[in-house]
Amino acid sequence: MAGHDYSYVGASAEDIALESKNPHSDVSATKVHSAEPAAPAPRSRYLSRTLVLLFVPAFITAYYYWIWLYLLNRELDDAYKYGSRNEVWVFWSWFIVGVFALDWAAHGLVGVEVAMLETPFFQAPHLIGLFEHSEKTWSGVGGWFRCLTKCIRERNLKGITGMYKSLKTYKLWYLLAFVTLSLYVGLPLSGLTMELSEGYIPNDETPEVVGRSSIDWHSRYNLNGEPIYNRAGNSWKVGSPAMLPGISIIYTQEHVNRGDIEVLKESPNTLPTGPEMPDMFFIPQAEAPVSGRSWGMRATYNCSIVKDVSEFTIIGHYKGSNCYAGRGAVDQDCVNGYFTEGAGNLWSYQEVAGSMQNTYNTVDGVATYDDNQPDPFAPGNSTQPDVFEYAMWQVRTIASYHEVEDFNNTLGSTVAGLDTPFMKASNGSWVADEAYFAARNYTHFSQIGSKVAQKFRIGLAPLDVAAPIGVRCVVRSALGSADVDPSSSSYSGFIREHPTNYTDKRIDMPGPYSRLGFQVEQFLREATVSSVFTSLSIRATKGDNNGVNLLKFATSDELQRSMTLAYGKELLQMVYDGQYSFEDSWQHDGLKGSRKAKVLTAGDVPPLAAVIPMGIWTLMSMVFAIVYGFRRRVADSLSGFSLFRLGVRYGDQLGPEVFTAKEANEVARLWQLPGTLDKM
Repeated sequence: MAGHDYSYVGASAEDIALESKNPHSDVSATKVHSAEPAAPAPRSRYLSRTLVLLFVPAFITAYYYWIWLYLLNRELDDAYKYGSRNEVWVFWSWFIVGVFALDWAAHGLVGVEVAMLETPFFQAPHLIGLFEHSEKTWSGVGGWFRCLTKCIRERNLKGITGMYKSLKTYKLWYLLAFVTLSLYVGLPLSGLTMELSEGYIPNDETPEVVGRSSIDWHSRYNLNGEPIYNRAGNSWKVGSPAMLPGISIIYTQEHVNRGDIEVLKESPNTLPTGPEMPDMFFIPQAEAPVSGRSWGMRATYNCSIVKDVSEFTIIGHYKGSNCYAGRGAVDQDCVNGYFTEGAGNLWSYQEVAGSMQNTYNTVDGVATYDDNQPDPFAPGNSTQPDVFEYAMWQVRTIASYHEVEDFNNTLGSTVAGLDTPFMKASNGSWVADEAYFAARNYTHFSQIGSKVAQKFRIGLAPLDVAAPIGVRCVVRSALGSADVDPSSSSYSGFIREHPTNYTDKRIDMPGPYSRLGFQVEQFLREATVSSVFTSLSIRATKGDNNGVNLLKFATSDELQRSMTLAYGKELLQMVYDGQYSFEDSWQHDGLKGSRKAKVLTAGDVPPLAAVIPMGIWTLMSMVFAIVYGFRRRVADSLSGFSLFRLGVRYGDQLGPEVFTAKEANEVARLWQLPGTLDKM
C-alpha cells in the first residue's frame, strides 16, 4: 500500500493526468489501475462478539425457562393468587431484558457473519450479495419487508424461480434473518404468557382469626334455651350460603385439582354440594391467606343418590327397635320413621338411618372425638365410617282451596326394590300398608304407623304417591393439626390431635361436643319437603287463601344436594359457630399473615409457545458461536471502514456509473466482481 495516494480514487482522468505531469508531485506517472496489489488485511480473532453470542441467548432463554418453571407453572390457587414478595420485579426485569435482547442478538451475529462469509459454502457470489449484509438488513423488519414485497411483486413462474435462486445466492442472509425472526416472535409471545394480577404476598404479622381452637372446642352452650343443633338446622332451612368467615379458604390435599371443583375455583370458597366431595381441612379463618401450622377439622362427606335398595346398608334391611345413631351407649345401626307435613297439598314419610361408632359409654353422651375412635383417615383402615341414610316417600293430596295446575311429578332416580309403606286398595285408592309398619319395630315408639294411617282417613285422599327417593352419606372426620400452603390452598402433614377434654377445669362441661353428622340426623329427620326447597333457594311454592301449596315433588338430585349442604352447615357451626364477624377474633401464633399486592400469574398464551422460538434462537446462536466465532477473520464486522477498504481496493475496476447509480444493483460491474473478503 506504500507509495500510493488514495485521494485519486474517484477523481477524473484529466486531474490524474495533470498531477502526473507535475514534476514536484510524489505520485509517479504510472496509471492508477496499474498499481501493485495491496497486501491483504491481517486476520485476527474477535472474541467479544463471540462471547456475547455464546452466553447472552443462553442466559435470556434460561431466565425465561426459570420464570416458566417456578412461577408460571407452579401449583397456584387462581382463586386467591398467593405469591412471593419479589415477583413484581421478576415481571419488570423480563421486559427490561426484552428491550436489550434484540440488540444483543444482532451484536453477536454480525461478528460470526464475517467468518461465515469467508467459508466457501456461505461466500457471497458477487459484491451485490456482499453489500446485502452491509447494513444488517437481515436483523430487522425493514429488510424482511423489502424481501417480502419483492416476492409479492413477482407472483409468476419467473418470480418463483427467482426466489429459488435468491435463496441459493443469499442463503446466509435468509439464515440470519430466520434466527433473528425467531427472537422477534419469541419475545412478544413471552410477554403474553405472564401478567400481574391482584393477589397476596406474605408478611411477618401474626393474623387475627375467628374459629374454634383445640382449647375451647367443647365449650358449647345453648342460647336462650335453644339446642345447639338447632343453629345449624335453622341456617340450613333458610338456604344461607355455605361460606366460611373471613377470607373463606377451604384447604384440600396437594394432589387435588381445585380447578375441577366449581365452588373452589373462585374466591370466596363455598362448601361443595355435589356428590364428589374432596378431603378438606378447616382451620380458623383470617381476613387474608395464612401460612404455617394450625389445628382444625379434617373432613369429607360424600352423599350419593341411591338407585337400588342394595346400595343401602341399613334402610330396607334393619327391622329392629328404634334408636339414635351416635347417642348414648349405642354402637349399632339405627333407623327411625317420621311423618312431616310439607305443605297444604303434600306431606311425606321418611326413614332416617345412621351408624356412628360411639365410644362414649354413658347414656346421655354423644359420639365425639377421642382416643378410642380409630383414625378414619389412616392408610388401610377398614373401620366402618359414619353412615347416614335417608329415604323419602312423598304423598300429594287435594289442595284445600285452589288445585295446582301442571304439578311437576319429576322425581329423578328412585330406589328400586325398596318396600313401600303405601298400597292401593281394591277400589283403587291409596291406603297405608299396616303390615309394613307392623314388621318394623322402629315405627312403634313414635306410633308413626298410626299417624300415617290417620292421614289417609281424614278425607284428603291422596292424588299420587311418589316412588321413594333416597340418599346415602358416608362421613369421615377428625381433629388435628396440619401445615397449610396458601399458594395452592392445600394442606399436608395432618396429625390427629384431640381437643382439651371437656372435664378440664377451663372447660367444665357436662359432656363432650358431638362428632360431625350427629346434628344432621337431629334436624333432617323431621325436615319437610318445603325445607328441601328452601335450603337450595328453589321457588316451588304457591300461596292460596288457606296456606301454601307446593308446585312439584322434590327430586333425588335436590335431596342429595340439600343433605350435602346440611353437613356443610353443621361443619360451619362446629368450627366457626356460624359466625362471620371478627369481634371475637384471636391471634394465632402458629400462622403468618399476608397482605394484598401484585403477583405474577400465567397469561393467555402458554409458555411453550414462547420457549420454542426462543430455543431455536438460542441453539442456533450457540452453534454459530462455537463453529465460526473463534475463527480468525479479516474484520470484527462488516463495518463502514471495512467496506471503505474494500471499495478502495476495487476502485480502479469501477466505471463512472458507480457515481450516478441510485442503488448498488444498478451498477453492472458490481455483479461481476467477486464477493470474497480477502480484498478487505
